[in-house]
This record gives sequence, structure tokens and C-alpha cells, in this order.
Amino acid sequence: MSEAPLLSVRAVDAGYGHVDVLENVSLDVGDRKIVALVGRNGAGKSTLLRTISGLIRPRRGQIAFAGANLAGARPDAIVGAGLLHVAEGRRLFRRQTVDDNLELGRYGLRLTQAEHARRIERIHALFPILREKRGLHAGSLSGGQQQMLAIAQAMMRAPKLLMLDEPSLGLAPVLVDQVLDAIASLRAEGVAILLVEQMVERALEIADDAYVLQNGRIIASGPAREIAAGDALRAAYMGEHGAAARA
Repeated sequence: MSEAPLLSVRAVDAGYGHVDVLENVSLDVGDRKIVALVGRNGAGKSTLLRTISGLIRPRRGQIAFAGANLAGARPDAIVGAGLLHVAEGRRLFRRQTVDDNLELGRYGLRLTQAEHARRIERIHALFPILREKRGLHAGSLSGGQQQMLAIAQAMMRAPKLLMLDEPSLGLAPVLVDQVLDAIASLRAEGVAILLVEQMVERALEIADDAYVLQNGRIIASGPAREIAAGDALRAAYMGEHGAAARA
């Protein structure tokens, strides 16, 4: 018997107002796995992450996380369950220091001093640059360092699963490698990842499994290496002539 997935999305429809974006979307994320969600801009990738994280209410379908039904749950309840969404754009408190941003990441949590120190040490081991920059304002960091801080801020809550939306957006190639290598290290730390990433080849290199989203529908899924070598990926990026754009 196969192990139940940590996150299970089944037959989900969602959208904005009267506009349908996602149709009959299903996917799984296993414990300690990286799953890449790929597709052209407008395919519905960000909409799916927002639906899973409770920012958009699904019109239909089921979303289960760690065995609990989350479809229609409030975002704070979803965060409390251990599922965190790091949105596109590195939304930090730029006038606050690196350490202040990490402290804000644990807002509402009651941690012992020992547990707090353990989480900070874990973050510094994953992102050593944040130890070096701890007293600087977040806005003074490079784009790559800000992305590391955004991920680290979420890590302060010790999530079971992180959803990352375009973590390499706007970064130089060398910083892309640093950020994606750090994401691979999170898997080794026991965190599952649902990754939306514009650098598709690199995302598929570090992912265990992948799903291809086209016009709000999953058109292919499987091991990341098979998706990278398959025709569906090329069709998703080159074969959407005449399709309506979707957020």
C-alpha cells in the first residue's frame, strides 16, 4: 500500500468572481518531496497556490493536508496546520532588520527560548548569509538574499510543507542557483515543497515529481525526469495558440 500524500488536491475548480481559472485540478505532494508545478504565465499556477492556502475559496473539490480537510478553511488555520505559502515578490518588512523579519515570522507562536534558538540556528545553517546580515535592513539585501529571508521567515514556523511561488523571479543566474540549492536543502531538512518556478529546467532537476498546468488544467504528471523529457512540457509552453489568458 502506497503512503498517503501529505497534500492531496482533488478535482478542484476555482477562479475570481465569475471568471473560471482552474478546472478539475488534482495533485499530490508527498512527505519530504519537492513537487514542481510548471506551465506558461497565465496557466493558473499562482491561482492554485492561493486556493490551497485559503486566499481563494474553491468552487468545487477537496483539499486535504496531513489527513485534515482544508477546502474552504481560513488562511490562518491553514498556516497553523503547517502549510505555508511564500508568495511571489519577496514580501518582507524592508525597513526592519533581518532578525526582526525572522521574529515577525513567528508572530503568534509561543516558543521556549531553547526552541526559538534551535529554529534560528537551523535557519542560519541553511542560509549562512542571514547570520552575516542579521542587523541590516531587509531592503538593503540583494534580491537573492531577500528571497532567502522570505523563505527563512516562513521556516520560523517549522512548516511541514512550503509552497514557493517563483522564488527566482528577477534574480541573476548565480543567485538562482543559490536559491534553488537552498530549496533542495530544505527537503533534506524534512520539509515538503510545492514549487512554482520560471526556471523550468532547474526546477525539474531538483524536483521529485512534476505537474504540467495548461489553461487551468493538469495535462501531465509524473516523475520530474519523465516530465522534463516528455512532449507535454513542450506543448504547454508552445501550444496554447488562441487560449484565453488565466491568472
